[in-house]
Amino acid sequence: MDFLNRFMVVAVQRSKALPFGGRLGGEELERVREQVRLAARFASVAQQITFDAPARERWIAAYDELSRGEAGLVGAATARAEAHSVRLALIYALLDCSQVIQLEHLEAALAFWAYSAASARWVFGDSIGDPTADEIWALARERHDGLTRTEVSNLFSRNKKAREIDRALQALIDAGRLERATIRDARSDRTLTIWRPTSELSPAGA
Repeated sequence: MDFLNRFMVVAVQRSKALPFGGRLGGEELERVREQVRLAARFASVAQQITFDAPARERWIAAYDELSRGEAGLVGAATARAEAHSVRLALIYALLDCSQVIQLEHLEAALAFWAYSAASARWVFGDSIGDPTADEIWALARERHDGLTRTEVSNLFSRNKKAREIDRALQALIDAGRLERATIRDARSDRTLTIWRPTSELSPAGA
């Protein structure tokens, strides 16, 4: 995942089948060529590109949310949100041959990144990236009253080692999926330790 987050995940779906591709030609093609040529020449000159005042204020406002991050595979895939967003904004500015990143460049970049992050969520879902933890989480989502350690062991037909289960449970706690709690079992009048979805992910918190 340290490799994947160097790229942007983008979900696409073709609208039609074009065996020979599209047909961009004539004045339209020449216009694109000219714009790319001008942008490449502009970008080849060493210069400092900064935010203008409105873009700077918008970037400050957006930065905290971009830096917040997410858990699981989605979080690993989108860990470079700030870097990707500012690079996109720079690309948009260079394509416009602009010496500053303007608000419209930044807004376009943030919209692009938002779609990429949504694509990553669509691809990876709520997977932790740990097969043992993912199996426990799949059961926990159906058992909002919580799972006992015995029930977790039974999920794997008691074929998982205790340290493997402990590690997976801790991974789910660290990811904010599960919380550990102690309850009184009315039937046996014993104290039980359970693992249950956090309040934010429980039906009451949804």
